[in-house]
Amino acid sequence: MTKVKILVVEDERIVARDIQNTLKLLGYDVPAIASNGEEAIKKAREIRPDIILMDIVLKGDIDGIETVRRIRTEQRIPVIYLTAYEDDDTIERAKITEPLGYILKPFEERDLHTTIEMAIYKHRMEAKLLDSEERYRRLVEYSPDGIAVEHNGKLVFVNPAAVKLIGENTETYLLGKNIMELIPVERHEVTKQKFRFIYENNLPLPFIDGQFIKTDGNKIDVEVAMVPFPFEGKTAAQIIFRDVTARKHSEEELKNAYSELKKTQQALIQNEKLAALGRFSAGIAHEIRNPLANISASAQFCMTKFNFDEHMKKHFDVILRNADTANRIIKELLDFASPREILLNEGRIENVIDRICELVKPRCMKHNINLHKEISEDIPAIRINEKKLEEAFMNFVSNAIEAMTEGGTLTIKTSRQDKNVLIDFIDTGYGIKQEDQDKIFEPFFTTKDEGTGLGLSLAYHIISAHSGEVSIDSKLQKGTKISVKLPIKNNIRLN
Repeated sequence: MTKVKILVVEDERIVARDIQNTLKLLGYDVPAIASNGEEAIKKAREIRPDIILMDIVLKGDIDGIETVRRIRTEQRIPVIYLTAYEDDDTIERAKITEPLGYILKPFEERDLHTTIEMAIYKHRMEAKLLDSEERYRRLVEYSPDGIAVEHNGKLVFVNPAAVKLIGENTETYLLGKNIMELIPVERHEVTKQKFRFIYENNLPLPFIDGQFIKTDGNKIDVEVAMVPFPFEGKTAAQIIFRDVTARKHSEEELKNAYSELKKTQQALIQNEKLAALGRFSAGIAHEIRNPLANISASAQFCMTKFNFDEHMKKHFDVILRNADTANRIIKELLDFASPREILLNEGRIENVIDRICELVKPRCMKHNINLHKEISEDIPAIRINEKKLEEAFMNFVSNAIEAMTEGGTLTIKTSRQDKNVLIDFIDTGYGIKQEDQDKIFEPFFTTKDEGTGLGLSLAYHIISAHSGEVSIDSKLQKGTKISVKLPIKNNIRLN
């Protein structure tokens, strides 16, 4: 183990030698003795001692206290004063140089040894503390995260990153400021709750999402953590925050991209189903239609050629009706699987809705359904195919009416949202199960006992042909909302 190196500064040579010998016997290394201040400064540079034993009264131009002051400007070496003086003026002057011991002459060997050991220990602990403080200071100063300390509602410290994130050049603007001035009003209450938790429980809070207001008035999205922090003998809150605005935007863009990808995938799946359906329909339509035509023709021939009683006529009517139904289903299947191009012309959504309401009004009255329209006045004329949209909307309305077996309310509402027209069909029926909502627009899917399951698929195809979107939101026993979004492109001026 390396011996502690001590520089002895004493102008009485005999006393100096006696101290040197004593220290060596105690196990210390004493490589040099200085008799005046100038020599002490020189020796301190040369041997770089671990500790200096300094007499206060020295021969020459500078005394021991001034010598220590000058050495301290170059090296932080701990000092113990050895002196016969204990007057208040001398002690007060010595205090300024922060000595680690003050021994009055004459002294006991044991006192000298104890003072040196305590001084060395204290110096090493102070060095570790200073090193720790320096590391912490550098971490805080060069941290890319904003770091601030809040005490009694005021900011008492901010690091350069915090200043930059708030949009300032210096800390002057932030120090002493109430932190609530940097937080949007709608977040004040939750922020106060977080601070109360910190102060009352003396526990840290992990990173949470938040917002700060920059000096230019713009808001930035941040992640914020808070940690209890000692300040002037009391608990303060250290706030660590980082700007995640760009990340939030990226996440939103990624979310939108994923949504678009999902829509594209769904469209591809739908198109593949349609293609398969088209191949299937084209293959069997001819084979099914011919037998159906023969069945229908034979039934009609029999009814005109032979005299059947009323009972038999009813059976033949059933045959004819079912043959017509089968033919209609095949026609729907072929139209759906091989759709014709939809031609778009100038038109108004309210005209379509008015016609539908007139058509379904008797059904609504019969089933005790209140039909309600909310038509916005700022909907412009857009390029649509009114006949096809009427067909699609009628599917939505018919399903809504069938879902309200015990009466209810059917609301058709239009509104404008940016560059789109929104049409909502809202009923108070029995709703659709969550697991069925993703399949509701698939061909042949139905929750009814009767029906082909093509109506909503056809409606979906018509809306898509208008470059529109359709979505569904339904809750069991509460009702269903179908929302249609149609783009406003090249608004048409109508007289």
